[in-house]
Parts: sequence; structure tokens; C-alpha cells
Amino acid sequence: MTGNLCGDDMLAVNGPGRGGAGNEVTILGSAGAGGSGEGGQGGSSSGASTKISCGSATADPLPYASGYNADPNIRQAAQQLAGNLTDTEKQQQMSGLPQSPPGNFNVFRQEDNTSRGIKGFFFRDGPRGVNLHANFDGKHDYSTSFPVAMARGAAFDDDLEFHIGQAIGDETLASGNTMMLAPTINILRHPAWGRAQETYGEDPFLLGRLGSAFVVGLQKYIAACPKHYAANNIENGRSGANAMMDEQTLREIYARHFEMVVEEGGASAIMAAYNLVNGVKSTQSKHLLTDLLRDDFGFQGFVLSDWWAMPNGANLSTMSSVLQATAVEAVHAGLDMELPWRYNYSTLTSAIADHAITSADLTTSTARILEQKMRFHVDSTSGTPGCRMPFSFYDTNTAEITKNDEPDPAIGMSHLDLAELAARESMVLIKNENNTLPINRATAKKIAVIGANITFTIQSSQDQNGCSSNCPLDFTTNVRTGDLGSSRVFHDPAKAVSPFDGITEAAGSGVTVTRGNTAADAAGADFVVVVAGLTAEDEGEEYTQAADRTSFALDAKQTNPTYMGFQNKVIQMVAALGKPMVVVLEGASVIDVQPWIGSVPALVMAWYPGMVGGSALGRLLLGQANFSAKLPITWGKQPSDYDTWVPVGSTTFNYYTGYHWFDLKGTAPQFPFGFGLSYTKFDYKKLQLGCSTMAKDAVLPVVVNVANSGTVAGDEVVMVFVKFLGTTARRPAKELKGFARVHLEAGEEKQITIPVRLKDLDYFQADSAGATTGKWIVETGNIEIDVGGGSTGPFLTGTVAVTGYTTP
Repeated sequence: MTGNLCGDDMLAVNGPGRGGAGNEVTILGSAGAGGSGEGGQGGSSSGASTKISCGSATADPLPYASGYNADPNIRQAAQQLAGNLTDTEKQQQMSGLPQSPPGNFNVFRQEDNTSRGIKGFFFRDGPRGVNLHANFDGKHDYSTSFPVAMARGAAFDDDLEFHIGQAIGDETLASGNTMMLAPTINILRHPAWGRAQETYGEDPFLLGRLGSAFVVGLQKYIAACPKHYAANNIENGRSGANAMMDEQTLREIYARHFEMVVEEGGASAIMAAYNLVNGVKSTQSKHLLTDLLRDDFGFQGFVLSDWWAMPNGANLSTMSSVLQATAVEAVHAGLDMELPWRYNYSTLTSAIADHAITSADLTTSTARILEQKMRFHVDSTSGTPGCRMPFSFYDTNTAEITKNDEPDPAIGMSHLDLAELAARESMVLIKNENNTLPINRATAKKIAVIGANITFTIQSSQDQNGCSSNCPLDFTTNVRTGDLGSSRVFHDPAKAVSPFDGITEAAGSGVTVTRGNTAADAAGADFVVVVAGLTAEDEGEEYTQAADRTSFALDAKQTNPTYMGFQNKVIQMVAALGKPMVVVLEGASVIDVQPWIGSVPALVMAWYPGMVGGSALGRLLLGQANFSAKLPITWGKQPSDYDTWVPVGSTTFNYYTGYHWFDLKGTAPQFPFGFGLSYTKFDYKKLQLGCSTMAKDAVLPVVVNVANSGTVAGDEVVMVFVKFLGTTARRPAKELKGFARVHLEAGEEKQITIPVRLKDLDYFQADSAGATTGKWIVETGNIEIDVGGGSTGPFLTGTVAVTGYTTP
């Protein structure tokens, strides 16, 4: 299919929006010496010795930022075809299947227009792989299960995310689907959120960068639909949840990353969320869908609803007049497609007859939809769909992806090897007292892998074995891929690797690895690995009855008296043996470690590491690979450390979230944003700033030397934070504005450059109190550049003067 490339493969220019671009700038200046990592000392810089200005530039210096520049021929063809369709045909394009007859539960496709030869979209959920199980077809439904997005956020690796997007796009297309409902880029406002695992973390810049990389990779094959726009951050009662916030908070904290995946990632579609924002349903909000998304962000794709997110749900007794009023409101707001069924939008033609909307309104939305179908070559009922021929193969008899264990030429490795790499880059070494890790094979001849054997129960879904109630879970042998909501991915068990299998494989000959469920099973071991964590009952999507968490504790939702607090007891009893040990946690976000952290010498956060996470874990624990991940969240000690959490109803969302909130409150977290240990030590040296002043559309090259002063190779994640000195606006104490991953052999030193774009340093100022209009402002004044390995430093520091500007 080499002749079927999408426009994204041929065009590399910025899409519309208020962004600027960057160029190469001569690196001048000097910096104070210093180090970071374990025990490093911070330094400072006086900036460039000669005043050099970073001026306007013509190309964005960051990868995965070329955006979407519409092919004028495709746009014209889409508009012409849309104009030639009847209103009934436009209505068909703007919705899912008719909600009839009873028992029609195919909710992931549109109708084909057979008379015109226009193919309907086939949708699938992500973002940890392709959910092939959604229609409960009784077949295997196997695809590659990658680590959850939260884990990948800990990798801070946009190249990795690009390749995962490619692999998922390949498997989506191979299975006959034409749009992936991913990535999820909702801020982790509070660790209790049931869908925490689906997003990348708590920082808007991190979400925007990784989300854009995923979209660009995915759209090498088929269309991407980032979700859930906007402020979808509470799962309990999600259809009636009302996120209340001021305009600056909405635009900077809850919409900024959606702007990035639109302007930089070139996303084909955006999903409007269930919840209300400031009292208005997201699907009905002209402010969200038009004022921000189209007018401010420059979005050129189409907007679809989350499944049953529009008012009225799927209540078949609703009067036609109510359905029509809802549909008219949504069309005027900018909602182009209702899913999964043609319910409210079944009244669009009657609304035209009643002069509530016009045929031209339907033409506008239909043209947007058809343009994206044409863009990704999924518009025709004849021919081969998609942008390129997928490498993987879909076995229709078993409904499973094959060839995912063979090297994919587009990626340079198999999808399984990519999943293992992602798990390896994602696991965070949080504690390593007295160099407990890596496990020493010379002294640890007997390794015991211990994990509780408990049960969990869910509703309206099932696990890979078809279980919903009292499902067994053995933490030593179960392959943990995440919750069992819409993002679930089932994997081929023959290709999966559990913690026990991965550790056994890495330990090799000469070491005996055993497994058990109690401390007594570790009595004869030289080293103990305890695997613990959360279940699909503890956290997940609302319809599975998991939803938001009730506390950070292990086993918090257990109703079986046998298992209440069971995992903490197992950990404490193993710790009482006095043996070298590590606790490996599996889950989406914060877990309370306070009952035992003082008596456990080593701790690893493995998240939900995907189908081959056991291989990554074994290699890391045995020292065959090095830990490199950093926390993409602030790990507090208790729920009250965070902003107000109201599970049902209206919640006021604060401007400050994550590490911004902890900085504001002066609260010391259990572990800060960006925290993560390594088996080696990294020193930061010679900070240089590419210029001393910045003007509109400028890019500041932040140049720093990073040295591996330890004895083993490793990757370091370098972070750049910006402080706004003397600001008159409401701003966080510091903001992440750049990051890079660098590999260093033992004793090696490299100079790296991280671009900081001036366009990322603006803030929104409403016209007046409570106004929804205003301007984006880059302040005139000095900014401080802090470079280090995490949000709490130590940092190398420099200062740059900014010439401010305003964008309406």
C-alpha cells in the first residue's frame, strides 16, 4: 500500500493555532558546576556572557509537532460530496448505527452508505492496545497488551510513545478498524480517579507531548481520537459530574494538552466527554467545542461524543421533541457525530423541517467527517483502507492479532519487544536501601516470589477467562494489564510473561526460584520478591462498578473478610523475616506504603506493565537492565494531601494540581513528581543557555552536560522547569517545559539540548472576573531555567530575559 500514504506522511508544517516555532541558535554563555542524581549538588548560571536574542523562527524544534495541514484537494472533495448528500444521508454520517432492533449491541461502527459507496467508521478503544473484546464475540480477541499509559508517562520518552502509537495503529488497521479512540489525556487531578491508568500523569506539558507523539505514530496508519474533552477527572457519576472552574484554569490546566495534540499532533477527531463543565454538558458546550477547540486551538477535524454521553443517554421513552432540542443544541455547539447510536441525532432531518437548524449545518459537520475519512483512505467501501499495509495479521477465526512477535520493519522490533522495552523504561525504583537491588546471584541462590492469592468482582464485563465474580488473582503468576473497562486488552497467554516467569528466566541456572502466597513460603529463601497491588475491583471504569478508589490502601474495596488488609499483612510478615527483599507494586497511581515502608529496604512501582511486564521486571531486579523511570505523578501520603475530591455532583477544580498544588501548600509528598532511582549516578554540568533574551516565537536551547559517574550503563531523564520571576499573574511556582532521555555508558558524558519554546510560557487572562473571553499573555521579565533530574532538584540554574507579547 505504498501509494496510499496519508497527507501526514508528506507534509511537515505547523497546523493552525497560536504557536510559534524554533531555529538553531548559537550556544553561548557559562554555567556553574554542579551535579544531580543521588547526592549531587546544585549550581547556578549567570546566563550568556554576551546578550544574544532568540528571535522568531520557522520550524518547531520538537519532534511530533508538525500538526495537520489539510490537503486542499481532499477538503474540496469532502465539501463537494457533503453538499451532494441528502439530509438523511448527512444524518447517517453524523451518527452511529440506528438503535434498533433490540439486542443490537454493536456500538463500534457506523453504517455504510451503499448507494454512494461511503464506508462507515469502525471504532476501537485504547490506549494500551486494541480492545478487540468489546463486542463479546466469544473468540480469543487477542492483541498486544502494552503497559498502561500511566506507566509510559513514567518513561518520559516521546520516541517510545511514537512507536507504541505505530504498533497500535498497525494492529487496529490489521483488525479491520479505522479509528482508535485514544490517547486518553485527562489530567490526573487526584490519584483516586478510577481511570488513572489511562492517562500519562498530572502535568499538562507531559500529556501534550506524549499524546502528540502517540497520535503522530498512530496516524501513520489510521485516525486517532484523543479523549475525553474536557475536565473528565472523576469517574463516579460521570454523566452528571459538574467540573466548576475559572477560565484560566480551564484553558491552562484542563485544555492545554488537548490544544497540543490538535496543533502539534494533528489529531483527526476529539471526543467530547460525559461530564459538565461549569454547568454545561461537554457535548452541548459551544464554548468548549467551538470557542476553544476550533477558534483558539485551530482544530480542523471533527468532534464525536463519548458513548451515550449526550443528554438523554439511551432512554427510548424520551419524547421526540426533547431529542430534537438536544440535537439542535449539540449541532450549534459544534458536535459533529453522536455515538454509539443514532438517537438524539435521529431527529436532525425533522429539525431542519422545523427550521431549528439548516441543511447547511449538517453539510458543515458531514464535510468535516468525510475529510477525515478521505485523509486516512477509509471513505470507500471498495479498495484497501488505511495509510499503509499493516505488518501484523488478524486471524478472523480466533479474532486475534498474529505476527506481533516478529520484527515490524516500521518500528525495528516486534510489538512484543516494544512492549517489553516500554515496561522496562516505565518501572520506577523508589527505594533501594543499602543497594539491596540488583539481586546478587552470587549470594541469592534461592529467590522466593511471594504474592497474595485473592479474588475480585466486577460488573458488566469479564476478565480474560470469562470471569466476573470472585475471580482468582495470584499476584505471582497473573499477568497484570489493567482494569476491565473499555480500555481492556486481552493477550495471547502463550506469549505473556508473569512476574514469577520473568524472574525465573532472568535468574537463570544456578538459582532456584520458588513462588508462594504467604510469608511461610519464603522461609528458606535468600532473597524475597513480594508482588502486591490493586485489582480491577479497586479501580477502573464506572460501568464495571470499580470506578474511583475509596482510599489509597491495598485491598480497600475488599468485601471478603478473609482478604481485608491481607496484602499489607503479607508484606509485614515477610519483612519480619529480616531477609533482603523488595516490594513490587502494581497499580495505576498512589498506593499507601506507610504501614511497611520503614521495614522494607527496596520498593519498585511497576504499574500495570502489560503482557510481557514480567520479563522487564526480571531483567531489572537481576541487574540485566537499569531502572530509569521517573514518577509522572506526585505521590502523596493520604487523599487529603490533594485538592478537594467530591465523588458525585459539582466539584470546584483548583488552578493548582499535582506538584503545583504541593508547591503551593508546602506539603512534603511521600515521593515527588519526577522521582526515580537508578543503579548508577548521574552528574549535571556546564549549563548553557542559547540566548539571554527571547522575543516572540523564540525557542531557547537549554544545553547541559550529563555524566554517568557510576559503574553501570543507564538512562537519565533530564527535566527543564521554568519559574516566572516577578510575575504579576497567578502562576505555579515552577512548570515543566522540557524533558529528554539520554543513555550513558559507565563513565560517559554527553551534551544534550532541550528546546524551550516561548509559546509554552504564556498564561490566559480573562477580560474580567468570570469572563470566558480574554487573551494569552507572555509576560515581559526574567524567567529562571532549572535543569535537573526531578521536580525537587538539585538544579543547575540560569536566567533569561523575555520580551512579552499578547495573543487575542
